[in-house]
Amino acid sequence: MIAKRILRTSGQDNARALGQYIADASHEGEKCLLSWHEGCLAPDYDLALAEIEATQAMNTRCQRDKTYHLMVSFRPEDEAKLTPEAFQDIEQTMAEALGLSEHQRVCGVHKNTNNLHLHVAYNLIRPDQFTINEPYYDFFKLSKACRVMEEKFGLEIDNGVEVVKGKKVNQRAAAMEAHSGEQSFQSFVLDRRDQILTEVTKAASWQEAHQILSGYGIGIKEQGNGLALVNLQGKETMKASALDRSLSKGKLVARFGKYVKPEPGQPTQETYTRKPIQPRSPERDQLYKNYQAAIQEKIAKVDAEKEYGQAEVTKIYAQWDKAKEILRKETFSRRSLATRLDLLRMRQMEALTQARLEHRERLTAVKAEYPWHNWNGYLKHQAEQYGNKTALEVLRSRPESAPAKTSLDLDTYLLEQAQEKLKAAKREKEMVQGSLNAGRRKAMTAVNRMNLLAIQEQLRIKAGIEQSPMFAGYRQAIDNRGVVIFTLADGGTIRDTGKKLHFSPDGATREAAMRYALAKFGKALAVKSNTIERKRDGRGAEGSKPHPGILRESARYGLRTLSKLPLAFGRKGSEMFLPGHAHADLER
Repeated sequence: MIAKRILRTSGQDNARALGQYIADASHEGEKCLLSWHEGCLAPDYDLALAEIEATQAMNTRCQRDKTYHLMVSFRPEDEAKLTPEAFQDIEQTMAEALGLSEHQRVCGVHKNTNNLHLHVAYNLIRPDQFTINEPYYDFFKLSKACRVMEEKFGLEIDNGVEVVKGKKVNQRAAAMEAHSGEQSFQSFVLDRRDQILTEVTKAASWQEAHQILSGYGIGIKEQGNGLALVNLQGKETMKASALDRSLSKGKLVARFGKYVKPEPGQPTQETYTRKPIQPRSPERDQLYKNYQAAIQEKIAKVDAEKEYGQAEVTKIYAQWDKAKEILRKETFSRRSLATRLDLLRMRQMEALTQARLEHRERLTAVKAEYPWHNWNGYLKHQAEQYGNKTALEVLRSRPESAPAKTSLDLDTYLLEQAQEKLKAAKREKEMVQGSLNAGRRKAMTAVNRMNLLAIQEQLRIKAGIEQSPMFAGYRQAIDNRGVVIFTLADGGTIRDTGKKLHFSPDGATREAAMRYALAKFGKALAVKSNTIERKRDGRGAEGSKPHPGILRESARYGLRTLSKLPLAFGRKGSEMFLPGHAHADLER
């Protein structure tokens, strides 16, 4: 589990809005699992929000934010271990660690992302003295509390601030990299830390230090009471002391004297440019070239539309100004002229409003062609809309590991089965409409696999073999790490990470996850809590394939009746398939 404070823009402190967001259960997919409040006298959640607002209003001197927004994120494999009581225990531990256990707060658990997460909005104003209680060095306190809770509930252990491996970027830079999938400026600088420090150590003046740093496309300037490293070709900055304490303002002033600005014309051999954080490969490089070309197309179209829109507005102003001049030359009384000019202004405003509305519609249409804002968004769009398997693998790849492998043999077999089923259900156009697309089938195996399961289920229901659908009405999404998230109609989720499956810990979702796992991994499954993966030893060694008879008969009769069948048919004929051959997981 990972806990962090969510920082907000200054002036955006609104306890009621945050509380309503935390308790929002109307979001598509049932975003909020549960919500509660602590430290308030009011018995109702909405009344608790009013009580918090009243408490904050009692402090009129504080100009800082009066609300502390905490988010605690959990791993998917830990979902089965987390009960409502566990969430409340974790929140209480976090409050004690921050010194806010006696403060008012509202809490909620959300599941609208790949990771289940807890939101807490703490009122920093003490309810007894109406003074502010700001928890300093909270990242250390939260990290320590996370380790305690992980041990107490048997959760997977995450690295906290007490564990330092390699370069250490701050929270904002790390969030930027995780969201965009591109290297941050701080990461770029830290990658060159040793070379920069070695050269700066030899500098004898501010100008020599400026010259050394400019060779890396970096500048150093005063910022507040300290120094900042800045991108000479952009707006990115970072604290100089974050690179090394030897670059703090006090130590550099002691070496070189009072800060001196750089002289113009400093040479630059290297500059910071965003690049993917995923491991290099020909496929990744080609995708990134396509992404950059698409960005330029998007910028060009947006700029062209803005220029055209401005030209239309200018044209309207010129036309109506000319009409006003003509009107003023006519012989009207002062009152009659004023009336006509007012009428012209009204019509001019109508024309301007219509032109601006059409401009916004055209601009929206242009942006709809490129519904992504960064590299990760481009990969997700390619995978979701075009079934680009390479984009999904790049999204899933990590610097420390290779992209996850997929079972091509199984996918080929599933494609053949899908084609057979589509031929048999040719008259049921509404049932299969949009469920399969030839280009997407070959590319995006996860979505194709779920489509096939939904089709097979509909065929079984039509044949009267099954009554209650599990896959009908499912939704799909892909997160920034390439996890394909399937949300079933009842709110349960199945998360396909490539090598593992995680599912919501309830009976119906478990059954759906087992069917999906059978189609993905075959019958050699390893099930632990709410996680499924392929067995890697013994009978279920890596590379084992599903029995074709199992898949075909499960599609025809369903998993529950499969072990009762005396005979299963393979591709090249028939073979005996006795009830004892069925995997134990099929008979729950």
